[in-house]
Parts: sequence; C-alpha cells; structure tokens
Amino acid sequence: MSAATHAGLSELAAEAGIAEYWTDAGQRPRRVSPDTLRALLAAMDLPADSEADIRDSRQRLAALSAQAHLPAMLIALPGEAVPLPPGCAGTYRIEPASGPALSGRTTPGQDAAATLRAPTTPGYYTVHTQAGVTTLAVCPPCAPSLDELLQAQDARAWGLAVQVYSLRRPGPDPTQATHGFGDFGALRDLAVASGAAGADALAISPVHAMFAADPAQCSPYSPSSRLFLNTLYADPAGILGADAVRDALAGMTPARLPVLDAQPLINWPAAAGFRQQLLRRLHDRFTTHASAEQRRAYDSYRTAAGPDLFEHALFEALHAKHSLAAGAPVPWTQWPTELHHPRSAAAQRYATDHAHDVDAHMFSQWLASESLKRVQHAGRDAGMRVGVVADLAVGGSPLGSHAWSRGADLMTHASVGAPPDLYNPLGQGWGLTALSPTALQASGYSAFLAMLRACLAHAGGLRIDHILGMARMWLIPDGASPQDGGYLRFPLQHLLRLTALEARLHRALIVGENLGTVPEGFDAQLEAHGVLGMDVLWFMRGTGSAPEAGADSATPPAPSVEPPEFLPPSQWPANAVAMTTTHDLPTLEGWWHAQDILWRSRLRLLAPDQDQAALRAERLEDRATLWRSVQSCSPAASTLPLPRETPSAELLGFVAATPCPLMLVPLEDLTGQLDQPNLPGTTTHHPNWRQRVPLSVADCLSAPNSQARLRPVRAVRGRR
Repeated sequence: MSAATHAGLSELAAEAGIAEYWTDAGQRPRRVSPDTLRALLAAMDLPADSEADIRDSRQRLAALSAQAHLPAMLIALPGEAVPLPPGCAGTYRIEPASGPALSGRTTPGQDAAATLRAPTTPGYYTVHTQAGVTTLAVCPPCAPSLDELLQAQDARAWGLAVQVYSLRRPGPDPTQATHGFGDFGALRDLAVASGAAGADALAISPVHAMFAADPAQCSPYSPSSRLFLNTLYADPAGILGADAVRDALAGMTPARLPVLDAQPLINWPAAAGFRQQLLRRLHDRFTTHASAEQRRAYDSYRTAAGPDLFEHALFEALHAKHSLAAGAPVPWTQWPTELHHPRSAAAQRYATDHAHDVDAHMFSQWLASESLKRVQHAGRDAGMRVGVVADLAVGGSPLGSHAWSRGADLMTHASVGAPPDLYNPLGQGWGLTALSPTALQASGYSAFLAMLRACLAHAGGLRIDHILGMARMWLIPDGASPQDGGYLRFPLQHLLRLTALEARLHRALIVGENLGTVPEGFDAQLEAHGVLGMDVLWFMRGTGSAPEAGADSATPPAPSVEPPEFLPPSQWPANAVAMTTTHDLPTLEGWWHAQDILWRSRLRLLAPDQDQAALRAERLEDRATLWRSVQSCSPAASTLPLPRETPSAELLGFVAATPCPLMLVPLEDLTGQLDQPNLPGTTTHHPNWRQRVPLSVADCLSAPNSQARLRPVRAVRGRR
C-alpha cells in the first residue's frame, strides 16, 4: 500500500467513526491493522481497496454528513436554536402531535445559514421548511429520576431481578400452572407478591422474540428480534380465559406437564414444543370462537404493530417450514435466494398461501403483549411505583427476523464483541448484530426508537445492556478473531437525548449496564442525561475496575496478591442501581463457596497461569476481606466470626445501605441458589438459561429463609 493510499485509508476511517488508535486495558497503545480498517469500512458500504475506492467513499460519506440536505430527524433541547441547511432559510411551520401549529421565519445562526427555535415542550414535531419536511425531536435534558417517579425526595427503593423462565407456579389446574418454564402468568403473581412486600420494581432479563422453530436457542441476549416478544411467555388463560385453555389442552396429554415442570432444569425443546402446540390450538379455536371484544383487541394490536409484525410472523412461518422439511433448524441465509427478503414475490406468495400460519404467529405475539401488560398493571395495582424494568439486549442474532426483514438497519459482515483485556486476553466475540450509525442517521433513528418503544410499551423502566455501545462498539469483521476488531463511534449524545425523550413520554426509569472499560467522562454523561449506572458488589473494591462486560459476558475480577478492600456502602457511587450480582456473575452462595471457580476449572476455562487451589485460597481471603467490610458497617455483625455458611442477609443489608436510589435483589440470592443463571464462555456444558428457582412464586418471598434475607433490605428501603 502506497503512503498516499495508507493516509487516505486512515482519513476515511476517521471520517467514518472508526478509531485507528485505541488504548487497551493495560493502558498500552494499540493500532488497528489496515486489513481490519478495510473490512469494517466495507461493512459500512464504504469500499477502500484502492485509491479510487477511498476517494469515492470519502465523497459519498462527505455528502451524507454535509449540512447541505435536510436530515431525516433534527434533535434538540427545549428552546434550543436548531441549525438548518441553507436551503431551509425562510418561513417554516412546526406541527405538534396535537394542538396548534407554530409558524415562524428562520434566523441566521453562529455556525449555520439558518436556524429555528425549538418548542419548549418535549415531544416529536413535524417541521415544514423551504427545503422539505422533517421530524424534530425536542428532548428533555434528562430522563425521569427515581425521585420524580416515586414522588419522593432522596428515594431509596428496592426491587427484585428475575429470570422469567426460572419461575414456578405449580398447581392441579394445568390452565394456571407453568408448563416446564416460567411465563408472564407466573411473573404476574410475583409482581403482586413483590408489590405487597414493598418492592417498587421488578427487573427482568430480555423477553425479546426468539426462534419458535429452534427453542434450543434460549439465550435471551441473542434474540431473533428486539421489536417483539418471546411468545412462549404468553399467559393464554389470563387473556382468553381458563375455559379456552382447558378446551385447547384436551387431547394434549397434560399429564406430561407436572413432569416437565418438576425438573430442576428446563427441557426447552420439549416444553416449548408443548406450549407452541397449545398456542396453535388456541389460534385455531380463536378463529371460530373469539368474542367480538377479543377480535377487536386483536385487530387493534395488528394495526398498531404494522408491517413489522407481519414480516416477523412471516419469518417465523418460513423458518418453521424449512426446518420441518430438513428435520433441523435451517437459518434464513440457507433458504432459497428468492426468500431472502419479506417483500420478494416468492415470500409474498407464501404469505398468501399460508395466511393461517402467519396469522398464528401474530396471534401469539398479541397474547404475549397482552400478558406482559397485565404484569405491569398488576404490579402497579399491588403498590409498585415503577413496576417492570425491561431489558434491551445489545444486539440480535444475524440469523433472526430483524436481520432478515430489516437488514438495512444493521452493519453487515461484522459482529459485536469486546477487545482483549486483563481477564479475556483473546477478546470476546458475541456473534451479534449492531445497528449501523449511517443507517440510524439516514432513517431518523427509526430502528433505535422502535426498540425503545417496544421495550417500554408495558414497563416502568428499562435496563440497556452494554450501554457503552452507545458511545463506541467493538466490531469484529466476519472471519476475524476478536482481537482483530476495532472501535466504531456512535452518536452518543443523540442516542441519550432520544432515550431521555422516550423515558419522559413513557414515565420510565432508565438504567445503563456500564460495567467494563468505561471511556473517560462516559459515566458523567449518563448521569447528566438521567441514566443510572450499575454498582455490583463483586466489583466495588478499593482499586481496579470491572472487566469488559457484554451481551452474555462478564467475568469476576481475578484476585490480586493484595486483595483491595471492599468499599463501604457510603463510598458507592450514588448514580447507580445497587446489586449483589448479575446473571453473568456468581450468586452470593456461589461466590461464598467458590462454585464459579469449580465450574471454570471443570470446564477448563481457567487461564494457563491460574490454579484452582490457589484461586480457592484467594477466595477465602476475599471472603474475610468482605466480611471485615460488613462488620465495619454493621454493629450486629461486628462481633461475629467469619461465617462458614453464606451470610446472605448481612450481604444484602450491606448493599441496601448504599446511597443508590434503587437496589435490585436477584431472585437467586433471595432463594439461596448456588449456580448463576449464565456462565460466560460456555454454551451447552453449563446449564445456561435453564435453571429453575427451587421455590414456587408463592413461596419466593414468604418462605422463612427468604424473609430473613430480605428483612435488612426492607428495614433500610421500606416505602415512605
């Protein structure tokens, strides 16, 4: 490569938002290779294989970035001067969603030929200018705080964090019991019990749409689409009535259900197969027995969901067809080429010829949506002031319905991951899609907004997984190793402002999973925009930082020779949600008894220089270190020796004493579970996303041990 070509490549990469230089976790400067730069640029449809390619790509990128054309969306704060392209100079009209329009004339700006003044009320506006029509998003400075939502000063609330699939609702009536995994019916019961116990929030892992034809793909952080729900979680009896479900169960051997439901681990293929058969029978019955009110509700849902729902349902039907014919799941990339897009003639013919099958998937989505709505309403009626806190996964499967139907939203030929760090020296590849920054800008951030609205439709809050990706995303070209990736910059301020606007419109709390190598100033920007971070007990130590955490990945820090002290609660950052652990980290029981070390050793996940015996010895030191911190803050524990058994109540009380406005208690810690829901770096060898809680929903908060563990939390964070 000539010097001129190399310089042009560097300039194009910088203009496209790709960082050629970066600093690793060891504070060593790194440089992205030219091959990686070219591959990532190609993934952005910016070829760079020659000087001519580079010149053409730079010209196209400059045209896209220029202020010469009216963008699809303008984003501003209330009352802010909004710069416009020169062609917009003159009169304009601003139309709100409701109410009278505002008219005016542009004025010259400091850095723009023309500006208009944004309205003072947050919301979305249609702006008519001399150069065309666009959308203006007037965003509040920040999302609602917990104080605002709870209408309290210095709020210190608590809630539960739960994996929906893990819940149990046993019972003699198969229309009410869980069918081998938890669903929104069980979650509704937990919401009622939690609200009655004084909880204000119920945080759930992602419940995005998965693959109906491939239920073995059960990681909620690798969904088919983040625009729709996992239909397995629908609570049909809650929507259609117990009689409808009882009729549909006839002839389905419901005697199998107690056997499936009693297992400690979920048999996803068997349990999902039974639930899908039930949903299909319910749909068949609905077409002939639905009441006029039910039919109106379903039709209204389909109309509101629009073409995206139809295309997702068409994907599900086609996926099932090809998988059934092959006897195994067949990804859409291996379907006939003429079916690679939902609007192709072949796909539309299939939709027409198999309209009943496509409608069955839309019907199941309606049941799931209505079921989740009931959870939120039940929790609020039981006293919760926030209710469900949904979870937005960082990406989706490249083999899912979003990639099939809305591929233009996404980066192509590259996937999301993390660079090498102290705990993952080879880096991490998550195999997930990423939204394209250029597509976001060109579409007026439509894909991002659609995901936010889908998650907040029936929730009082949202946790955004790997929120670091709003600033920069580590992307790995197809076929490359994780260490051969590079950082791509995203429009952080615009994304945070839009998040704040949607949070205001939905009156929702926003939490960002900010565990990892955090860029300087990033946490301050979250705080300025009203986004809470996450404080996790295992990482709250005097020195060091959490590793890069991701969709299915976070690794507890390796103990140092001189283990740093655990920070006392008073020193925890206040702009965060306080937690003992996350789904990717050891439970209290698991950490105290080194279960995570045992698993990592058993599965050969330890680094070459790590020894199980040495790690267990270091964990014993860490236990003593943590217990000293607990004793220094708790008069009741100050005279007690280091416990042999896990002091769950004391540890939960330790976290509850932090200044964080919200504490989330993982259900696994409340029920004393040993294994964590997910062990990063594993797929089939650890029971990821398959574990059930040992207690029924009715007993999770009422069992004596659960009440004892929760008592110090409620004492500090009871409702005021």
